Amino acid sequence: MNSHYDVEQSLTSYKMSCSITLSFHHLPLDILHGIFHHLDIPDILRIRRVSRYLNGVTHRRDVWSDAYRKANFVRPPGPFLSQSAHDLEHALVPSFRVDQNLRHGGGTTQREKPTLKLREIRYTGVDLCVSLVFGRFLFIALSEEVRCYDLNIDASDRNSGASIIYRSTSRALRSFRCVSAIDVEGRPFACAVLSETTRTSFSAQETTHISIYSLNVTEPSEVALDLLHQFEYRAFVIDAVDLGPRVIVIQGRMGLDVDADWRLVALDVHARMQFLLPSFIDAAWEATEMLEWDEDEITPPTSISTSTHLLLARSFYTQAVGWNTFLQAFTLPHPNTHRHFAPPSTPLRPSHRGIIPGINVRDSVLLHDAVLDGPTQDVLITVCVHAFEPSRPRRHLSRYGILRLGVASREELGTVAFKLLGSLGQLSRARMPFLHPSFNGAGRAFYTIEPGLYGIVAALEYDVRGGGGGNDDEPEAKVIEYPSILRFPTPRTLLDYDPYSGRICLRSAMAKYSVIEVLDLAV
Repeated sequence: MNSHYDVEQSLTSYKMSCSITLSFHHLPLDILHGIFHHLDIPDILRIRRVSRYLNGVTHRRDVWSDAYRKANFVRPPGPFLSQSAHDLEHALVPSFRVDQNLRHGGGTTQREKPTLKLREIRYTGVDLCVSLVFGRFLFIALSEEVRCYDLNIDASDRNSGASIIYRSTSRALRSFRCVSAIDVEGRPFACAVLSETTRTSFSAQETTHISIYSLNVTEPSEVALDLLHQFEYRAFVIDAVDLGPRVIVIQGRMGLDVDADWRLVALDVHARMQFLLPSFIDAAWEATEMLEWDEDEITPPTSISTSTHLLLARSFYTQAVGWNTFLQAFTLPHPNTHRHFAPPSTPLRPSHRGIIPGINVRDSVLLHDAVLDGPTQDVLITVCVHAFEPSRPRRHLSRYGILRLGVASREELGTVAFKLLGSLGQLSRARMPFLHPSFNGAGRAFYTIEPGLYGIVAALEYDVRGGGGGNDDEPEAKVIEYPSILRFPTPRTLLDYDPYSGRICLRSAMAKYSVIEVLDLAV
């Protein structure tokens, strides 16, 4: 009797489940979309395993664009019309996993979580640069070649070794810089800047050949260099490379002397258009000649590139008023999508100019792309700068604020103003925080702390968008600090990281070779 009763119950449950499944599968897509709106990311991933029909629904773009909009964690800018459902899912899921690991102590020690280590790379020789691009490709530049590792290929795979994307022949590689950004339509892109000379020893008479490449990823995982522009300078030393949504800016000196002539090259990566700028150094000298500033307290020029403007700034110190910053802005022409074999040159004239008291913009970083203030039509740009306490004018404190570019006319240059809004937590106590540019006002930074013989990796998340993403009356930034997400028995050097995928590159000291560890916080 009991057995018969159990069978009847099972049949009844089966029929109910079938009817529920059948009715659920026949729900209109707009109703299903309303249901999915209340699901979090793990639920969306789990529900696709229920049936083929629901699997198809979870691959719809509107499901992931809706999940993207209501996500409350750090993620890449989006959603954009150019992004497919696949693009949105593969950008959102790793960011969610990193957020969950940080919030719930996912990374504690290497012993407790060995799966964090994605790859360990050993090599001999001195590297010129180590860069992580798109959270996937690791570039290691040596004196004779540049190696590229695809971190998405399992380490046990026979194809997981390095591919050589550059090998020196008649020239010597002096420097290699690889930078990445996100364009105005949400597409990630990257550029590489190579500096080469014909001699093995650098001299003041040596001609330096600089090449700018875009990085193109082909199937399945090949990286190709596409030449954008080349130029030559005598004894040119690259100091900084800045990449924004459109423009790459290369700064350097004509020689090894700190006081050597300064040069700048600006190129629209997408239009392959070089911008010709008037001498910024001369403009800075002219604007500050009446101020008695200390020649030993002047910073190298700094560039910040947005989707609409190119900013050049230089800070100097005076005994009377402390630190001041001369800033000059250039309005970028409308984007040109045509490609040319020879990049055209377009002269730019300053659109805004001014002196900002109380800040130092050395190593300044863009936190939010330029937005238009509706009531005034001013351009608002959120940046991270160095500010100072009145009682301790030599102590650097990292702060963020809004740079306001007033409306310019053909007859007069626009005004420049700056308002400090707040601090960025732990990074406010660091002299040179390791921040990557952010174009949507939210980001994540990883940094190392070395108390004694131990190595600690910490993290910080910030959101400076407030309510309107550009209003200079917004409240203090939302900052979450994770003071110890990874702990090592020996010190580690942070080489690079991807703020969204949670992959971190660290170097550990060895006597006979170099070791780079790539950790993945999105596991």
